[in-house]
Amino acid sequence: MKASHGLGLAILAVSALRAAPEPGSAPVIAWRPWSAEVFAQAKRENKFVLMDLEAVWCHWCHVMEEITYHDPAVVQLINARYLAVRVDQDARPDLSNRYEDYGWPATVVFAPDGSEIVKRQGYIPPGPMASILQGIIDDPTPVGPGTGEKSPPAANTPRQERAAALRRQLYEGYDDVQGGWGFSHKVLDADAVEFALREAARGDQAAADKARATLRLQRKLLDPVWGGVYQYSVGGNWDEPHFEKIMQMQADNLRIYALAHARWGDAGYLDTARAIHRYLRTFLTSPDGVVYTSQDADLVPGEHSADYYALDDAGRRARGIPRIDRHVYAREKRLGHRRAGATRRGLRRRNHPPRGRAGRPLGAGAPRAGRWRLPAR
Repeated sequence: MKASHGLGLAILAVSALRAAPEPGSAPVIAWRPWSAEVFAQAKRENKFVLMDLEAVWCHWCHVMEEITYHDPAVVQLINARYLAVRVDQDARPDLSNRYEDYGWPATVVFAPDGSEIVKRQGYIPPGPMASILQGIIDDPTPVGPGTGEKSPPAANTPRQERAAALRRQLYEGYDDVQGGWGFSHKVLDADAVEFALREAARGDQAAADKARATLRLQRKLLDPVWGGVYQYSVGGNWDEPHFEKIMQMQADNLRIYALAHARWGDAGYLDTARAIHRYLRTFLTSPDGVVYTSQDADLVPGEHSADYYALDDAGRRARGIPRIDRHVYAREKRLGHRRAGATRRGLRRRNHPPRGRAGRPLGAGAPRAGRWRLPAR
């Protein structure tokens, strides 16, 4: 027993030495997982909680980790007055849904009692980050939401007035200069395009024009080599893509292009759906049919990959393939099978108006199991 006890102490000592930072090494942030204990500790120690809600595929998340969270001033402030929490948004859809308007990465700071103080969207350089952290220490008054956001029509407004108000809000969100819904990031807004498809089926030519323009521009985010769509383009235009590929974005694009093909019979829409489908089968589906979550934007984390994605298939594979997140989540599996079912139904309704059965939205209904198949050419 004594020998065993001595061996155990030796193992613990070696482990402690390995975990301890090397003498003279720069301080690092002690990241923790999201838990109730973190907030209990924050309350006991009167510390703030900083949450870095990131995505494993996100270029700017990698950059923020390498630059901002290794900056000495930022590290010193966090270690002194904060408990740092890091969360993979794919693994926590509850937090992802709550803070999706601020990601990725999303930075949220909580008071010791768990109330929100600050929410920030995207990459924060070291200087501004240090200013935010010090500002919270000096004055932890919560910062309210942004101004200028439009509220939905009140629930007691007559139905026809609510519908008209929502339609106005939707069309006001359309960019008449660059095309598509949204002004800073260009991405397929699947709900907006589906609504426009419905309006087009009722004879609204303006809605049809907006939908078709958006679908044409969205093709700029289609990977011409492997298929699949990049997540979005920055700069208010469609020509500066971020190269991550997210299962949810693939599913939404696949569904919308299938519905557009069903509506107008345009072979280009079917080709786009096929290209997305091919990418999903090749890269985001396991041999036994499990749907993966995403593929990273970067071949080397933190290094922009525009040159890599300009290569052909052989050139890319010679350098390696960006990391695929092979975690399996129920959300992605459900999306994959549900969107595949909606795609099959949409493609088989060519030249029919995109209306759901029994008044249900397009794509509703029980997902159908089985292989993902598109109609033969």
